[in-house]
Amino acid sequence: MHFALIGLMGSGKTTVGERLARRLRSPFYDTDSFIEQQTGYTIHELFERHGEEGFRDIESESLQTLLNQPPGIIATGGGIVLREKNRHRLCQKSWLIYLKAQPNTLATRLRNATDRPLLAGEDVEAKLSALLTERAPYYETCDWVVETDKRSPSQVVKHLQALLQPDMEKPFQLPVQISNSRSYNIYIAPHLLSCYPEAIQACVPPKHDFILTHPKLKFRASMIETARTLRGSKVDCFEVPPGEKTKTLAWAQKVYLALAKARADRSTTLFALGGGVIGDLGGFVAATYMRGIDYVQMPTTLLAQVDASIGGKVGVDLPFGKNLIGAFHHPKAVMIDPAVLETLPTRHIHNGFAEILKYGIALNKGLWLRLQTYIQQGVVHERRIKFQETDWMMMIAACASMKAEIVVADERDLSGKRAVLNFGHTVGHAIEVAFGYKKWLHGEAVAVGMVIEAEIGKRLGITPPEVVEELKTTIHGYGLPTQLPDIPSKILMAAMRLDKKNESGKLNMVLLKGTGKAELIRDIPENVVQEVLWQYGS
Repeated sequence: MHFALIGLMGSGKTTVGERLARRLRSPFYDTDSFIEQQTGYTIHELFERHGEEGFRDIESESLQTLLNQPPGIIATGGGIVLREKNRHRLCQKSWLIYLKAQPNTLATRLRNATDRPLLAGEDVEAKLSALLTERAPYYETCDWVVETDKRSPSQVVKHLQALLQPDMEKPFQLPVQISNSRSYNIYIAPHLLSCYPEAIQACVPPKHDFILTHPKLKFRASMIETARTLRGSKVDCFEVPPGEKTKTLAWAQKVYLALAKARADRSTTLFALGGGVIGDLGGFVAATYMRGIDYVQMPTTLLAQVDASIGGKVGVDLPFGKNLIGAFHHPKAVMIDPAVLETLPTRHIHNGFAEILKYGIALNKGLWLRLQTYIQQGVVHERRIKFQETDWMMMIAACASMKAEIVVADERDLSGKRAVLNFGHTVGHAIEVAFGYKKWLHGEAVAVGMVIEAEIGKRLGITPPEVVEELKTTIHGYGLPTQLPDIPSKILMAAMRLDKKNESGKLNMVLLKGTGKAELIRDIPENVVQEVLWQYGS
């Protein structure tokens, strides 16, 4: 796959692209330079000879030629996204990186430019604003956005190099700024859990560590124990069984007792090494033991890496409701190692993709389009996944970035902004409760929950019918269920009435308004929900 830089003229695509290609030791391609070499005319001359439409024809042919070259960095022309076939080709054969800058910044950079035919005349900033208004919807359906207004080309290159070619000693960092006084970093790099780099040692000084994990991850826990012991920490480990059945007050009490036995105090740091259950349980224990101790999230499943480990929501289940006892307690750091996914069972990979599909359909049209290409290219199949390291890196980083942005905007889930992350979860949690947290994995339940909630939106005239059909087809293509299990609807309704989004006895639910657009809708008619449950097999 190529890495294609998109954005308005003046955003730095050529400058950044050349430097980034040198850093990554990759070929560099520039569509405008290639066109000029092939035609013998400058871009300005081609506009004069053929007009904009004629130039776009030449540009489209040149793009197709470059995309068939060995993978490298491609600096594209600012208007290349205007044609649908170009957008489709770019998405099929490259990762799209949007170098974003505001019109006033671009105007300053381009004020003396004489080779930009679309900026001829006066009021350059107004013309750039009009171009951005026209093109922004296409630019923003990218895989990654880099704000360049306050960054130098060198800083942009450094940022992208860390993302595209992460080093386990210098992992990619995503800051989560909760407030002026509270923040933490999400660190992402392959093999991160094997080395425990100095960058992370600094935020958790060695003293007393308590590693919470499960038996299958014992070897990874031992590597962390060795790394921390060598730096002067006293380390204790405690194992709990894997699975949702462990996320209870009874197991929390066992962890409390283990902490007390290890003489843990408020200077102790808890390391939650495992999937979403370990992260939720460990975070809840850390939030409540001695009224709060530090903890580090070390997610080892796809679902935990893209969602559960980020945001500070921690808790345990009750028999009649999921996550009904919990707290908001942010970690000191989140360490994400995509390499651990290589040994994850296929079912658990599919399980994690349910949350990624949620991000796409509810929040980010660009991610949704990327997920479609995986099916079209055979990367994802109902029974298998064929992913390369870069694929995991970019996708995990994109989801983590979206989650972090929403958490910062609505830390305690009070404004409704954070609620959109719960699309599919009202019904999904009800399925898990009905099964006693057995049989189905969380992502499998959420997958059906998304289908049901999309259908409810369609019945209420909120969700376009074509969005519902595309969602069902895509979920099926990712090897996830689209029909309810054999559970009486009255049991599901009883669980949904205990959902945390509800108010004053009214059923609230996140519904789709379109691809990449979701909103918390209040007072959902229960008869409509009941009808959809019947339709889908309850």
